[in-house]
Amino acid sequence: MGTSGLTLGLRSGLMAVLTATVALPSAALAEWHEASSPNFLVYADQGEKQVHAFTDMLERYRSAMLALYKIPDEPTSPSNRLTVFVVRDAAQVRKLLGTGNRYIQGFYQSRAGGSVAFVPRVDGSTQSDRVSQGEQVLLHEYAHHFMYSVFSGSAPLWFTEGFAEFYSTAKFEKDGSVGLGLPATHRAAELFYAQDVPLEMLLSTRKYRDNASKRYDAFYGRSWLLFHYLMLSGKRPGQLNDYLGRLNNGEGEDAAAASAFGDLAGLNKELERYMMSRRMSYLNLGANRIKTTEIGVRPLRAAEAAMLPVMMRSKRGVDEDQAVVVAETAREIAAKYPDDPFVQTALAEAEFDAGNDAAALAAADRALARDPRAINALIQKMYVLFRQAEDDSSDSLWPKVRAAVGAANKVENDNPIPLSFYYRTYAAENKQPPEIAVQGLQKALMLAPYDTGLRMTLAHYHIRMGDKEMARKILGPLLNHPHDTGLADFARKMLEGDPSPAPLEDATDAAN
Repeated sequence: MGTSGLTLGLRSGLMAVLTATVALPSAALAEWHEASSPNFLVYADQGEKQVHAFTDMLERYRSAMLALYKIPDEPTSPSNRLTVFVVRDAAQVRKLLGTGNRYIQGFYQSRAGGSVAFVPRVDGSTQSDRVSQGEQVLLHEYAHHFMYSVFSGSAPLWFTEGFAEFYSTAKFEKDGSVGLGLPATHRAAELFYAQDVPLEMLLSTRKYRDNASKRYDAFYGRSWLLFHYLMLSGKRPGQLNDYLGRLNNGEGEDAAAASAFGDLAGLNKELERYMMSRRMSYLNLGANRIKTTEIGVRPLRAAEAAMLPVMMRSKRGVDEDQAVVVAETAREIAAKYPDDPFVQTALAEAEFDAGNDAAALAAADRALARDPRAINALIQKMYVLFRQAEDDSSDSLWPKVRAAVGAANKVENDNPIPLSFYYRTYAAENKQPPEIAVQGLQKALMLAPYDTGLRMTLAHYHIRMGDKEMARKILGPLLNHPHDTGLADFARKMLEGDPSPAPLEDATDAAN
């Protein structure tokens, strides 16, 4: 790993919006391909070469971050890979997203066994170019996804966003090397013209949330600037690690910052000078540090291409009314391909979302008749039986649910969904879960540390068992959640003994 200089100061940058969206594309004239790699499953409305290059970029990005933090590359279960949908353009997906935000360029959702991202199609730029806006959104969010595997505590808000911004500007060279920490030129206008965030407020999650203006401010830009300065300027060696160590040892944010950084007014002056630099360094990880992986690319079959828009809509999530429409569309397509396991599995998910348990179960069984190891069909069947058991007052269906959980686990024993659902069957039945169920839940969270439902479920178990310190450790990443203050408040209330019901996510939510 080396440090490279880049003659590109923030003064030359332009503002870019880093939110995301996806359109529901038509499959009629699409050139859909699937790229499968050890850690990503990509569906793209593009040619084979472009799909391969995009998937290779994601694998190299992940490998670079693992190498930088000296983290071993553990195998990812097939169902726990990040699924990325690369669609024709952002305009096609605004209706799907439903926000009406015309600036959106990419969208990401993380959950155990079902993390998905939607980005506009790759523009065909060379690998030596910096990534597009849509790709940058994905890299930013994947950095959040990655950070939870590096820092187990409750990271301050500025650090969480500074970390993601720092790595989202990655550069992928033709020689196989990867550059990390390039200047965030997309934050230049924000840093120069948006409302300033004083350093003492930036460093305190509570102060920022209590006093933040409703106007657009420079929080993201300032977070990037501070993170970049502490990482790469060479002016304050060891201070960032000292700061994180103090936080992990229980010091408050204000105290940790004062002890690690000293006079904040002095640090602020240094940041102002750094922002005006005409030359900033970045990390260059040579090709010998980057692990290459095999990537298989194939065109989608006609049945898969026809059902893909339905699957995307289901993975995005539907409300009650939308679920009815999606299920109707799914039935029309599935009638043409009654023996296709991909199609029937997608139908099972759509029927489940619409509340049609019998139809969902029948579709899952049709998929399994053609492919007994179709893990997604097994999981859809598990969801249906779980919901039926919850609605059955006799509790006679729970053994059947556990049998379905076991069948899915047998096919893929490191899939976090069956691992967590085995615990959930006992919790839903109001029975003390056996130790093996608790171990399964712990392993599920280890496999999917970004899943808030798993984290809160395991924390609730430890609170109920009287181990509040373990619960606090588990809830750490949620206490300063970067995007959901309501979730952070809920986590705090759990630790304070709020008599709210157990935070077990609904089976419908897990399926979407």
